[in-house]
Amino acid sequence: MEQHGFQHEALIYAGSDEYLAGTIPFLRAGLEAGERMLVAVGPDQTAQLEGELGADAELIRFADMREVGRNPAAIIPVWREFVDEAAGRPVRGIGEPVWAARSAAALEECQRHESLLNVAFDSGPAWSLLCPYDAASLGDEALAKVAHSHPTVCRDGERERSRSFVADASCFAGELPPPAVEPAVLRFGLAGLGEVRRRVTAAAERSGMAPLEVADLVTATSELAANSVMHGGGSGTLRLWLEGERLLAEVEDRGRIEDPLVGRTQPDVYQEGGRGLWLANRLCDLVQIRSGERGTTVRLHVLAREAAFV
Repeated sequence: MEQHGFQHEALIYAGSDEYLAGTIPFLRAGLEAGERMLVAVGPDQTAQLEGELGADAELIRFADMREVGRNPAAIIPVWREFVDEAAGRPVRGIGEPVWAARSAAALEECQRHESLLNVAFDSGPAWSLLCPYDAASLGDEALAKVAHSHPTVCRDGERERSRSFVADASCFAGELPPPAVEPAVLRFGLAGLGEVRRRVTAAAERSGMAPLEVADLVTATSELAANSVMHGGGSGTLRLWLEGERLLAEVEDRGRIEDPLVGRTQPDVYQEGGRGLWLANRLCDLVQIRSGERGTTVRLHVLAREAAFV
């Protein structure tokens, strides 16, 4: 049967038997159809799939989601490149962006990412994406949100349409949790952009970041601050603080973001705006955006290099 549109399905599994029972038939169907396939999962899951597929695994491209999807906002560009490379030929993929070791902030952004996949590929070529969720390690709250972002959910061998799927989820809505400690605050305008760079440099150096990491965070933050001056009412507020192994830099202004895929779609040379958030997602471990009538807040997270996950 001919497939129409983007097929986005969740697989909720417990244990390796359920994992393989839900993923291997999906992959074998793609092999039989001659489809190009990309599997972006963790190392343990990759080993399970390769072991079950045998020599057929060489016909599938594998990527370590813990690298390519360390920042959840970097995942859509990976799928976009994969789909575009196929140039209209049939493709399918498996992506597992959610795992228990992620921080609460990263888990929240993963769920927003899953909803944005439906926006990113709604009007493009037909293809299928299966998203496994480990019920044995994830909490009830994380699992409950799966049905909001996936039109179809498979669990205990049963595949059904989600009754709570939200097709037009507002992925910038809500509030970020307040800083865990009192942040350093700087209110800036055009004349204060140099001070923004100096403050971020000093905070990053005090946190022990390497010179290249310092430069990356300064670049990302100063781009956001410049956006605040140009598009956010002419001024903004910078906040800096440490939480455990992470340094956070937050820029707030009176502007409002309308494009739900900003920072996830590479801006072209003629596009006005969007480059700051695109850069931030390339340079930081996690980027959180909340935007509405009262303005926009962008929070950047940078972790110590030895920290395993965000």
